[in-house]
Amino acid sequence: MMDWVCMLPVIAGLFSACGPGEPLAVGYAEGEYVLLAPIETARLVSVELRKGDRITTGAVVATLERRDAEIAVAEAEAAMRNAAAVLDNLKSGKRPEEIAVIEASLNSANAQAKEAERAFERQKGLSRGGFASQANMDSAQTQVELTAAKVAELEANLAVARLPARAAEIEAAESSLKRASASLENAQWRLSQRTVLAPADGEVADVILRKGELAGPQSPVVSFLPDGAIKLKLYVPEPYLSAMEIGRKLKVNCDGCRPGSLATISYVSSEPEFTPPVI
Repeated sequence: MMDWVCMLPVIAGLFSACGPGEPLAVGYAEGEYVLLAPIETARLVSVELRKGDRITTGAVVATLERRDAEIAVAEAEAAMRNAAAVLDNLKSGKRPEEIAVIEASLNSANAQAKEAERAFERQKGLSRGGFASQANMDSAQTQVELTAAKVAELEANLAVARLPARAAEIEAAESSLKRASASLENAQWRLSQRTVLAPADGEVADVILRKGELAGPQSPVVSFLPDGAIKLKLYVPEPYLSAMEIGRKLKVNCDGCRPGSLATISYVSSEPEFTPPVI
């Protein structure tokens, strides 16, 4: 296909060639095709498109085997639940059952301490009446001290059991939970990528792979031409090159083009080309 291009009126007036006579430049059109491929290698389950089909943004191009990706999501979910449980355990201290055992021991120790104090008071009364020896008094006092120490020990154990873990341990567990959450998000995203979607409106130029074949980053499924992804390569005579500025509008005439089609200059090569590849 030969393209005939002429600058818009501001520039066209500079050249007598702009008009029904000789064109300012000749060239050809190229499509900027996009190869649609999955991010990971997997077997194709379905490819519903055919060459020449029109598709819109977000349309399903192909679906791939999902089982391994679903397993990865399940594993990531389990890891996240485990990390959350560890963090919750560190923040809440010991289990309620363990705390209940300590509380029961403390209640028993308090009862023993009270009984030891009552026994000591009885010994003091007997001692004043001359009915108790000093040895009995000393034994009763020792029992009071022992039971009081036991109560203090259990009270300390109960306080520690109710405390959360150390700050450093909690911080490490929080980091583990964040990593598990990120891993789950990544696994879910990879699962979603087992469905290849159209990135824009356009046309299927070619279907490269079929159902049952392996697709992957280096094995695209479809060659796709987005709407508007067509560029013109033009070869301009050297005397007119200075008028070719980035952003200038060109009037384009070609086979199959709508009348009055316009193009915008986006690149001017710094290297000369003496013979266009299409004559």
